[in-house]
This record gives sequence, C-alpha cells and structure tokens, in this order.
Amino acid sequence: MFMPLSISYMEKFFGSLWRGIKTFLFFLICLTWGILQNLIGFITFLFLAVKPHYRYKGSIVTIVKGRWGGISLGAFIFIDEDIKKEAAPTSVFVNHERGHCIQSIILGPLYLFVIGLSSMIWAGFFDGYRQRKGVSYYDFYTERGADKLGGIETSSPSGYRFVVK
Repeated sequence: MFMPLSISYMEKFFGSLWRGIKTFLFFLICLTWGILQNLIGFITFLFLAVKPHYRYKGSIVTIVKGRWGGISLGAFIFIDEDIKKEAAPTSVFVNHERGHCIQSIILGPLYLFVIGLSSMIWAGFFDGYRQRKGVSYYDFYTERGADKLGGIETSSPSGYRFVVK
C-alpha cells in the first residue's frame, strides 16, 4: 500500500540535501517570479554590503544605522540597529520582515504595489489615525499577513507579539 511521504520525514531522511533543495527553490522563485523586488533588494544590499549582515532562513538580513524599522525587498531584509538587539530567530521584527519575504514569493511582481506601497503609506501617513483610534500598526492587512507568515502571534488583549515557529 502506497503512503505519501511527509515533508518532515523527507527532512529527516535526506537532511541537508532536502534543505539545499528548498533553498534552491526559494532562490529560483525569487529570481523569476519575484525578480523586480529582489533586484532592487540586491542593488540596495550592494550599497550596504559593508554593513553587518547575516543569513536567516534563506534571506540576507542587513543592519543599517538609525531608528527607522525594517523593510523587505524579496530575499533581502534591512533592519535598523535597535531591531538588531533582538537577533533572529527569536526576534519578532526579523520574523515579521521574513513574513514579507514570503508575501513577495506568493505575490511576485504584484508585491511592490499590493504590499510594499500599501505598507509604506500605512507606516508614513496614518500614525495620527492609529493613535486616535487605538489601532496597532500590525492590524493593517499587509502587516497582519506578514506576522502570520512569519510565525508571529499576538496575545489578546495585551497585544504582546511573540514568535511561535
């Protein structure tokens, strides 16, 4: 009788080969379906290559001076120095930006408009609205989706966010 193999079984059986295949597929999708944002991210990375950086789940995380938050451009994540203090894999911020990387894979060329532009407008122009209405930055669909894909849950009613996977 035929039984389908689970991914966890494949990882145990094939180990690093399976991880290599997943990494290859990740970059293949990034360099085809998500070429636009990855090209922008790569060019940005080249300008910032002297800055501290590390790999995390197939992405390249670069730490940039200042207090401005973070941005994901395909497989390239750029975060400020304050976020660096909470290093991956437990960092809510790095995993949130990793969630945006996954959104990029799903949406491909639409990512910059559906997620990127919407997210930048929400971050840049709606701070007063969020404060008046008591709405979290992470309640917006782009940010809520990135949290979910990044393995972040929010405990209610405190609003505390934490990494679960």
